[in-house]
Amino acid sequence: MPAGLAGSSGFYVFFFLAIGAHMPFWPLWLSDWGLSAAEIGALTASAVAVRVIAGVALPYAADRAGRPRRALALLSGLGALAFLAHEWAGSRALLYAATIIAGAALAGAMPIADALTLRAASRGGFSYALARGIGSAAFLSANLLAGVAVASFGSGAALWWIVLSLLPCIWFGLRHPGGAGAPLPSPKLSEAAALLRRPDFLLIMFAAASLQGSHAVLYAYGSLHWSAAGIGDGTIGALWAFSVLLEVLLMVFYGRRFIAWAGPAGAMALAGAAGLVRWAAMALDPPLALLWPLQALHALTFTAAWLGAVAMTERAAPAALGATAQGMVGAMAGGAMMSAAGFAGSFAYPAFGAGAFWIGFGLSLLGLLAALRLR
Repeated sequence: MPAGLAGSSGFYVFFFLAIGAHMPFWPLWLSDWGLSAAEIGALTASAVAVRVIAGVALPYAADRAGRPRRALALLSGLGALAFLAHEWAGSRALLYAATIIAGAALAGAMPIADALTLRAASRGGFSYALARGIGSAAFLSANLLAGVAVASFGSGAALWWIVLSLLPCIWFGLRHPGGAGAPLPSPKLSEAAALLRRPDFLLIMFAAASLQGSHAVLYAYGSLHWSAAGIGDGTIGALWAFSVLLEVLLMVFYGRRFIAWAGPAGAMALAGAAGLVRWAAMALDPPLALLWPLQALHALTFTAAWLGAVAMTERAAPAALGATAQGMVGAMAGGAMMSAAGFAGSFAYPAFGAGAFWIGFGLSLLGLLAALRLR
C-alpha cells in the first residue's frame, strides 16, 4: 500500500460515515425533537450561511497557524461534542447553537482534509481520487446501515452514529500523513485576499460553483418529484444509491487516469456537457427507464467536476494556502451557489414542476463555458 494512503483514506472513511448519516437522517431527528418543517428549513438555511463563512475562515486559520493536523483533530472533536450537545438541548436556542456549531466544524474540516490528502498523495505516489473515493464508499455504506439503525431504534440512532463516527477522526487528524515534515510558511491575510483578485482563481470558483450548484434542484426535489410520479420509495432509494455507487467506482478505479487523460479543466468541461444532457432530460420528465442512465451521469456531473476543481485549485494556489484555497472553492460551490440555486428552485418547482431542472441546465452551461475558458 502506498505510504500515506491508509491514514488519508482512514480519516475520510469515518468522516463520511458521519456525513452519510447526517445528510439523510438529521432532519428526521430535528422533527422528532419538535421542530416544524418551517423551522427545520430556517435552521438549515442559517447553517448554510455559517458553513460558507466557516469553510473559508477555519481553513485559513489552520494555514495561518501552520498546524493543519491539530486543526483537523480539534474540528472533529468540536463536531462530536456539538452533536452530543443536541442530546441535552432543552431549548430551541441551545438546539440552534449546537446545530450551527456542528455544521461549522464539519465545513471547516473538509477543506483541511482535502489539502492534507493532496499533499500526502503527492509524497506517497497515490491518487487523491482513490482516498476520496474510499470515503464516498463509506458514505454509501452509512446511508444504508444508518438507515437500518434509525428504522430499528429511532432517529436517536443517527445522533449517536454521527458522534461515534467523528471520534476516530480526532486520531486520524492528529496523525494525518499530509501534515508530516517541515511546516509550511505561515501565510498572511493579504496573500489569501490576493487569490480573490486573480481572474484565473475566480474562474475556478465560478466553474466549480456552477457545476455543483446545478444539482440543487435534484437534491431538494428529486425524491419528491419521483414519488409524485408513482415511483416507490425502494426504487427511489436505489436510484440515489446507484448514482453514488458510480461516483465511488470512478473515483477509486479511474480517478487518477481520468484526470491525467482529461486534465482538471477538461474534467470540469465534461461535467458541464454531461449536465446539459442530464438536466435537459430531467426537465422533460422522463419515464423510470431513462432515470437510470440519467443517474449514471452523476459520475460526470458531480465526480468529474469535484476532482477537476480540487486538482485545479491545488495547481492555482500556493502550498501554504492549500486549505484556504480549497475552502474558498468549496464554500462557493457547496454553500453559496447551492443555496442560491436551491432558493430559485423553491419558486420554480411549485410553479413548473420538472421544468425547474432547467436551472441545472443553465448552471451547467455556465460551468462548461468557464471550464473551456480555463483550458
